[in-house]
Amino acid sequence: MFENLHLKMNQKYINKNKQPEEEDKKLPEYADDIYDQLNSDQYLSIYNKIPVGVILFDKDLIVTDVNNTFLKIFEITRNQICNFKINKITDKRILPAFEQVLKGYEGFYEGEYKSTFKKIELFISVHSKPFVYTFDNRIIDGGIAVFQDITEHTIAERAVNRSYDTFQKVTDNVNAIIYVIDPETYKVLFMNSRAVNVFGENVGEICHIAFFGTDKKCETCQINILKTNNIEIGKFSETDFFEKSSGKWFQLSYGFIEWINEKKVMLLTSIDITDVKNAQVKIQEQNIKFEETLKKLTEQNEKINKQSNELKVSGAIKDTMFSIIAHDLRGPVGNITSALDIIIDDIEEFDKKEIIEIIKPVRDSAGSAYNLLVNLLFWAKNESGETFFIREEILINDIIEDVLTLFKPNFESKNIKLINKLNNEYYVFADEHMIHTVIRNLISNAVKYTKVNGIVELSIDKVLKENKEYIKFTVKDTGVGISQGNILKMLNTKEFYSTYGTNKEKGTGIGMILTKEFVERHNGFISIKSEIDKGTDISVFLPSEPT
Repeated sequence: MFENLHLKMNQKYINKNKQPEEEDKKLPEYADDIYDQLNSDQYLSIYNKIPVGVILFDKDLIVTDVNNTFLKIFEITRNQICNFKINKITDKRILPAFEQVLKGYEGFYEGEYKSTFKKIELFISVHSKPFVYTFDNRIIDGGIAVFQDITEHTIAERAVNRSYDTFQKVTDNVNAIIYVIDPETYKVLFMNSRAVNVFGENVGEICHIAFFGTDKKCETCQINILKTNNIEIGKFSETDFFEKSSGKWFQLSYGFIEWINEKKVMLLTSIDITDVKNAQVKIQEQNIKFEETLKKLTEQNEKINKQSNELKVSGAIKDTMFSIIAHDLRGPVGNITSALDIIIDDIEEFDKKEIIEIIKPVRDSAGSAYNLLVNLLFWAKNESGETFFIREEILINDIIEDVLTLFKPNFESKNIKLINKLNNEYYVFADEHMIHTVIRNLISNAVKYTKVNGIVELSIDKVLKENKEYIKFTVKDTGVGISQGNILKMLNTKEFYSTYGTNKEKGTGIGMILTKEFVERHNGFISIKSEIDKGTDISVFLPSEPT
């Protein structure tokens, strides 16, 4: 039943010999999270009553808090240690254990301790580790150190070297189970009274038979006793184990000592740490609850921050839109009003040809205002989530012809040559209104940025991209072209980018934003190729099958 115990003992011994970067970063079970969640009297009581001293310090090695056991070990008051630097008030020999924490490693010290306050004979073991904790409503990234008074244990070991009788008397009064094994015969050489109470009187018996009831050597014997000559005297390893029959936790320490007649033997000591373990379990349970609460608060905070950022962006977009509406609608409407006023006031003075010349720019202004209003309507609905998305099988050629009819006057006013390469009919499974908006904006931009006597070419084809079939609609013009930097701005759905057309037609940038969003809602994409002063080639790719 104790085979797992010896396996843990051996593993702990191996870990003790690791380099700092290889060491297990976990504190001993009795020290894990010993300070967290001590806001209640219950846990503060546990913290102060555990049989080990605990000290908390920050990155400057200034002590922030200690428990009552620590004060008892060193026979000092809280005011003599708290808020002071460790290197000013403690034995200098333990400083390396704390300096290791500043480097991000665990630190260890075991040996004599010279008190700066009283002349007392004291031997301690120190285990320090980096530790983040809350103190006085501040999060402190510092360290934790656990002190054990090993004075009795040290005195007991010295007593063994002086006389067996003295060793027996001392160990019988130590709060630990102690026994000694002969590495040559595997016989039990010594048991203190506490060991006898647990295992019975087994001095002289084979250890694995006496303790485990088996002829098979345990892990400790196989690994350590067989290497007796290679393990130095006085070097001990520790491990914790749970004894099922008693339902208790023990801390086991094992290593070699010099016995009577200078014989090298294995000494094992075991301390009941059940109370510490139970306290640790309760603290860990509280830590889990605290972490869950913290996680929820963090998620809520991230959600709030995200919503706040979205509101800021949305507000900026709306401000931009109001500016666009105020500026870009005023021009076309003003042109229409002025032209109509001229005609109404002097209609009898103009012949038919002159009236037509006046009306042509009015018609262009009306078309521009209409296109802007339609885009604004779609953009507003899309931003508010009110845009309906109804897919059906539509003939894309019909939509293109409707748009060309709408922009025929614009082609004529600039004497732009239209090359229509729509030779075959193509169907797409899409929302008709959205696709109409996409095609209208592409043709509108081509006319707007193409110079007088320029060329606009339309084509449609079926292509294969990454093993998926698309309907590719392309609008190619001989216009002013677009730089690569401005192409990126055009495709940014949070930035309204536009420039004046060749006839000073003002754009808003909404058209390309809608085009990109509507195409992507159909699981399609846009491709733009352009060269300054040579023209632009814009293609939209729409899946030919329902997706």
